[in-house]
Amino acid sequence: MKTLLLSGRLAVLSCAAMFGAPCLPGNLQTFSNLGATGCQVETVQFTNFTVLPGQTIATPIDPAQVQVTPASTALNPMLLFTLNRSANAGDAFESFFRFSASGLLNGGSIGLTSPRAAGDGAVTALLDVCPNGSFNGSTPLGCPTSPASLVVFAIDQSSLLSDSARFAGSRSVDVFVDLTADGGRSGSATLNSATVGFSTVPEPSAGLLLGLGLSAFGALQARRRSIRGRNYRF
Repeated sequence: MKTLLLSGRLAVLSCAAMFGAPCLPGNLQTFSNLGATGCQVETVQFTNFTVLPGQTIATPIDPAQVQVTPASTALNPMLLFTLNRSANAGDAFESFFRFSASGLLNGGSIGLTSPRAAGDGAVTALLDVCPNGSFNGSTPLGCPTSPASLVVFAIDQSSLLSDSARFAGSRSVDVFVDLTADGGRSGSATLNSATVGFSTVPEPSAGLLLGLGLSAFGALQARRRSIRGRNYRF
């Protein structure tokens, strides 16, 4: 029984070790400060957030002013990036950054929430993903596998507010995100928030380990009840 109990404890501890510290609401700067340790949303670990210089014509948005909030379901962990940034004619604002996501991933998505654009203004959000590999340098180029590139936008007469892509099951992905509000020459644009998410598949190993742990503890409890019953009769 000691062996069974030990196995159960090890199984539960091993299962718990698969899950890191949960991601808490913060801003892009605090997420960058987490470095390689990162944080976890459901079964996906997010690490190595890095703010990068974007287009020369755009003003970089202070990462401390980009709010980051976990927003997810069990099989679709997401991060919500809230900017609340408006660009008038002649203005352009951009948040350009990269990070890594690890887990058992088979898809990515990006979406815009309530963007507004008038005249020749535009709101754009780009997501570049390199499954089981890494982009080369500070731009989303040189992915050695099969990269996915997603684009959503809002202009005066049209919009595409969500996009997604499936890829082969991957243990990690390298990610670039580019969020821009551009007022154009005579228009305006407002970027409220954007979501970046990843579809996942269940981890059988975690379930098996948890099941082993629960079975071991259940067997121990049954044995204790049996012993108490015999002691009571005698």
